[in-house]
Amino acid sequence: MHVDGWTLLLQAVNFLILVWLLRHFLYRPVLAVIAERQAATERVRTQAEAIRQEADGMRRGLEDARAGLSAERDRLLAAARAEAEAERTALIDKARADADRLLADARARLEEERRQALAGLRGQAAALGADLAGRLLLAAGGDDGRFLDAACRSVEGLPEAQRHALAGEETPAPVRLVTAAPLDPAPWRTRLAAALGRPVALSLAEDPGLIAGVELHFPHSVLRHSWKQALAEATEELTRDDDAHASA
Repeated sequence: MHVDGWTLLLQAVNFLILVWLLRHFLYRPVLAVIAERQAATERVRTQAEAIRQEADGMRRGLEDARAGLSAERDRLLAAARAEAEAERTALIDKARADADRLLADARARLEEERRQALAGLRGQAAALGADLAGRLLLAAGGDDGRFLDAACRSVEGLPEAQRHALAGEETPAPVRLVTAAPLDPAPWRTRLAAALGRPVALSLAEDPGLIAGVELHFPHSVLRHSWKQALAEATEELTRDDDAHASA
């Protein structure tokens, strides 16, 4: 086989021209396109990474917000439970206080009613006893003169100033004598004048309710000495003692 040198040389030149043409018009544009594609891909990857990181940040923020909301919900629920428990306790305490107050009022009211009932019964018993005693004394009779003598002695035992005030400024001193039964006024007018230390203008009256005894009505006061007065004082004393025992 015969190889022509010029032919080889021309083929070599043609090859080099082809290589230069390919490199200049094909390879570089392709490299440029590949580089641009790589740059675009890198930009897209960078943007995707940024978006992913932003999404991760948003996800973490949402998780934190969810955790915060859960904690806030737990706190609000705990506060609501505590407030409800406090209100329940306050309502229970108020109900107990109201019940205790009502019970105390009821007990006090019952105690007052019991005391009043006992006082009424004691008063009735005392009045009944006084009435029975009065009837017995009335049946037994009495000496009004003895009571009048005791009254005169009481007047005589007063200081002079009190006797003067008792009789008043008038002379003779007006004295009204009330007795349970008729009584001769003559000796007692003299006795009363001696007791008062001045003449008296004596007027008489009768009151069977005295049972036995007298009442001396002076201008500004009344001196009582009678079974009626004694029974009234005894009844009052009994009632007062019963009230004191009931209060104690």
